[in-house]
Amino acid sequence: MAKSKVTKPHPKPPAEAKTVIAIKKTIDDRKAKLSKRVAAATKDGKANHQDPKVRSAKKRVKRAQRKLLSEAYRLQPHKTGVKPAAPAAPAATA
Repeated sequence: MAKSKVTKPHPKPPAEAKTVIAIKKTIDDRKAKLSKRVAAATKDGKANHQDPKVRSAKKRVKRAQRKLLSEAYRLQPHKTGVKPAAPAAPAATA
């Protein structure tokens, strides 16, 4: 059967998780480095996005963002196949 063309939204990572906080800090640091690299590669008001240092900085940011997304999937609540126990049957009186 064909898959649906509608994309599912990505889960948001929980903000209080230690790993998420660390990854977000890494993303912020790498974005700052990327902006410095783009500023250094700018000539005549145009940024050279093919500059090797800019490209590697972009890849580092995206790598950290992918890691954050995988953390969001890892930390989301999962549905288990275990069903709650059925209530006990009433005892028959004799």
